[in-house]
Amino acid sequence: MNWLFQFFTLIFCLGPGNMVLPCNLFTKELNGVLGESITLPLGFPAESNIESVTWLHDGTSMIFITPEKPPTITKLEMKHRINVTKSYSLQLNKLKMTDSGSYKAQINTNKTLFSCYTLKIFRRVSNLHVTNHTQLSKNGNCEVYLTCSVENPDDSVSFGWQETGNMNLKEVNLTVYWDPWKSSKQNSYTCMAENPVSNISSSVSVQSLCEGLLGKPVLGVTWIILISLTVLVVLIPETELVGAICPSYGRQIKGGRM
Repeated sequence: MNWLFQFFTLIFCLGPGNMVLPCNLFTKELNGVLGESITLPLGFPAESNIESVTWLHDGTSMIFITPEKPPTITKLEMKHRINVTKSYSLQLNKLKMTDSGSYKAQINTNKTLFSCYTLKIFRRVSNLHVTNHTQLSKNGNCEVYLTCSVENPDDSVSFGWQETGNMNLKEVNLTVYWDPWKSSKQNSYTCMAENPVSNISSSVSVQSLCEGLLGKPVLGVTWIILISLTVLVVLIPETELVGAICPSYGRQIKGGRM
């Protein structure tokens, strides 16, 4: 009956209020995922001479455990969401945002020890959207404005951009200038969104966005010159072509002088 006396003594002392309890070493931070499960280790060998273990959430008793006896759940609203492992660790299932907070395991042996945790709950990052706006600058370059967003931006989400082959840029919005006459390579930019429990990414091609702005693929300057000369040779008579290229020589031909 000693364990029963300890149990009722603990409930009487804690009651419905909160009570600050010391930790034997330190408080460890844990991150949980909304709707999933997490296990809080007891941090004490189960084979040791443990008389009882009480898990508390924000100072309020959740479950009382004694060796070789069924655990007693004292926080009834969590009856179907908590379990205890063989090592007396606490398992929380179907996590809710309200499950965040401080957790303490009070371990009674020949002395009282505590195992302490701070639990934070996050949603997984989802539905990453990359929006863009393109326009031509005064000098003929293609300006691309890129923006990242997610479904739940308040869940400690951080954003960053990475250009192919270059280091990361820790920005939500990114402005890229692309010169179609000097660059023919595919410049890809990847948006990365992450929080403590998940990450997601999406890539865009700046060249493709700029080609869409011009309405046709961007050709290099060399090819444009070659195509233009070919058209001139085919469509313009020789004398007119020479005159177009060299006006003074063309006048000599027309004047009958060589």
